Amino acid sequence: MNKIDRYIGNTVLWAFLIVIVVLLGLDFTLTFIEQIKSVNDRYTIQSLLQVILYRLPGKLAEYIPVSSLIGTLMGLGTLAATSELTVMRAAGMPIWRIGFAACQPILLVSLLGMGISEFVAPIASQKANLIEKFQDQESGTFSLTGGVWLKADKDFVYIDAADSSGKLYNIQIFSADGQRLKSIRSAVSAQHTEGATWQLNDVTNTRFLDNRIEKNSMAHADWHVSITPEHLFLASQEPDTLSLSQLYKYQSYLTLQKLDASQYELEFWITALRPIASLALVLVALSSVFGPLRSSTMGSRIFSGVIIGLAFQNALNMFGRMSVAVSFPPVIGVSIPIIICLIAGIILVRRRG
Repeated sequence: MNKIDRYIGNTVLWAFLIVIVVLLGLDFTLTFIEQIKSVNDRYTIQSLLQVILYRLPGKLAEYIPVSSLIGTLMGLGTLAATSELTVMRAAGMPIWRIGFAACQPILLVSLLGMGISEFVAPIASQKANLIEKFQDQESGTFSLTGGVWLKADKDFVYIDAADSSGKLYNIQIFSADGQRLKSIRSAVSAQHTEGATWQLNDVTNTRFLDNRIEKNSMAHADWHVSITPEHLFLASQEPDTLSLSQLYKYQSYLTLQKLDASQYELEFWITALRPIASLALVLVALSSVFGPLRSSTMGSRIFSGVIIGLAFQNALNMFGRMSVAVSFPPVIGVSIPIIICLIAGIILVRRRG
């Protein structure tokens, strides 16, 4: 029986690899065609190719659930077309055993995808973002441009730019007393020294008193704040380019600052539940192979897989975004389509068996 399990697993794995390569190839081609218009003297074709290649690891991890569905339909569909599944069933092999054999390589690939999402995709995506930001600059040292607003303890902070070493440029710190603006502290640059201390350079202090405004300047000043260079870096990145640990860390920081962390929480659960989503779609594919797609052509199976995959992905996005919009826990919104697929797959497999 172990040989049969390995045979089923290898068939599904090879089908999965074919599907993921095709999807990544299509994504690469379509992205290149779409972005070729942005090529200029500074943002060359070589830079464009680098950006697309750096984003492929993230795309690979994202496509794993849909590729698992289509790969299982193709792999088991091939065995069904050659009557091999019929022979296995006639020999007394239950459907759950066939499903278990098909799930093994998908689970392995899903765990590999989690590793890519944690250690490879974030670094690669962040490099791609930097290359895109560099296209309008003479220098390639900036990791954050265009400005970012942060809440640091009780102050609101605007930072115009930051370089790869963690140095900040053109900082404005707004301090308020309730609804009243108390002071604005501006600095040309700042660098982290130790702990919760930053050194501000070329500082201008503006204080708003009851009957006058006071303004003074100094060469240096200490800024004591809980924000760290890591928090600053995470604030400059899109949620879908961060790893699970980075998402959790920055989400915890935003919650501590009493700010909205729902976007980061949503992306965290989409990534964390991806292996379960893959297994749920494999169950749906298994029930389809033994059901309505048992005697269909390979083209019909692929088409059905694409339709089911698109429906699942759209449901995942819809429920996830909806949970953020109505201030509902994102984990519930992400879990709804996954649970529906799991229940539907289990019920259909039991009926076929």
